[in-house]
Amino acid sequence: MVSRTSSAELDFASLSEATYRLADQATPLGCKVAAALGVIEEAVERYGAEHVALSFNGGKDCTALMHLVRAALHRHETRHGIASRPLVSLYVLYKRSFYEIDEFVKQSVRRYRLDLVEKSGPMKSGLESFKADHSQIKAIFVGTRKDDPYSSQLSSFSPTDSDWPQFMRVNPVLDWTFEDIWRYIHEDGVPYCCLYDQGYTSLGAVDTTTKNPALLKDGKYQPAWSLAEGCLERSGRSSTSSSSPASGLPVPEKEPGLERE
Repeated sequence: MVSRTSSAELDFASLSEATYRLADQATPLGCKVAAALGVIEEAVERYGAEHVALSFNGGKDCTALMHLVRAALHRHETRHGIASRPLVSLYVLYKRSFYEIDEFVKQSVRRYRLDLVEKSGPMKSGLESFKADHSQIKAIFVGTRKDDPYSSQLSSFSPTDSDWPQFMRVNPVLDWTFEDIWRYIHEDGVPYCCLYDQGYTSLGAVDTTTKNPALLKDGKYQPAWSLAEGCLERSGRSSTSSSSPASGLPVPEKEPGLERE
């Protein structure tokens, strides 16, 4: 079990072993973990470990994905005798982010040995700046799910739109559900942001995000994974605010270029 209080670098060998052991289980979750690892492995083989990056903003989906990517990268590096390297990670910043999210991102940098690149939004200009600074990156791992807005027609490998900076979006958890994400986080002992313990189910900017009213029971908010209906995941996100950190699309909808949590 991974400690949620320590921010020390994780033992990637143990992390990888536990994740692949889970993938070997003949269970619905095991099958989804195996499929996600397969997509990550294909991306690494296709583009090379030095040419892939992670889109990371501290949300639950990309947090689960980060754990999976580290597991697959460790196996790849071990099999090819490659020294472990920092994982380039892109964080497009919100104008007003939660303190808890910012702290969790800092902890994740240390835990997962991330080379975190912070860019100011909107998303499109952030990607343009990222591409200018990191021209070696060809593909970006994204924690998009098919039940996210704009995402139902995506595939595991989907290039960015023609008028956006050109990257291959790699979507390993595309077929996962809200329930799958939390089941995996708990099963594989993935550290996550403490806001999810407090009744938040989807995180954005401070002024557009509230605790999910569906989780209020007897005057107390239950943790995110207690949500009985995954379709209510974004009930705590405002759809009217113009303070989105990305392209001005209504929160909680996702960017057509990449994603936000």
